[in-house]
Amino acid sequence: MRFPWFRHLLYPREDTFSYPWSQCEPFQEDSIIPCPDGIIPELTVEYWFRKNHVLDHPHAHHYFQPRAGIKKFTSIAEGDDSKKSFKRLHRWRYSPTACYGNNEVHLHPYKARRISVAEALAIQSLPENFVLPANMSLTNMFKTIGNGVPYLASKALAQTILDFLVSGQIYY
Repeated sequence: MRFPWFRHLLYPREDTFSYPWSQCEPFQEDSIIPCPDGIIPELTVEYWFRKNHVLDHPHAHHYFQPRAGIKKFTSIAEGDDSKKSFKRLHRWRYSPTACYGNNEVHLHPYKARRISVAEALAIQSLPENFVLPANMSLTNMFKTIGNGVPYLASKALAQTILDFLVSGQIYY
C-alpha cells in the first residue's frame, strides 16, 4: 500500500490543465469579461479576488508603484505570462506560481499596476482575514508570500498526514 498523498486533492493536475482556459487578451483597463463556460471558477484569479474582497482588505493599497510610469504596464496583454518578469495575470485563469523576490512581477489583470499584497495573498488561497504585520516592509511582504505554500494545498497535505497518524496504518 502506498501513502495516500492525494487523498484530499480537490483538482487533479491532469483535469485542471485540460479545461479551456482563457488565453491572452489585449489589456483594457477596468474591462469586464464574463467568466467563460467550461472552467472551474474556484481555480481562477478573479474568484479569489472576489472571495477575499481584496479591494476592502487592509493590504489593498500595498503595491509597488512604477518608477518610469505605466506605459510598460499597459502594453502587456491580459494573460501574457510568457516572460520571466512582468507577467499579467488573466482573471479567468489560474495564477502562475507566486515567487516574488526572484525578479518575478505579477501585473493586475485589468488595472495598470502590479498586484497588491491583498491580491497576492488571495491567489495563495489564504483566508480573507489573513494579514501580515503592519511594520513589515513591502519587499518583505511579497517575499513572505512568495516563500509560502498555497494555503489550501498545505491544509490538504496536513489533513492527509493527520489521517495517517490517527489511522496508525503502515504504508509500504
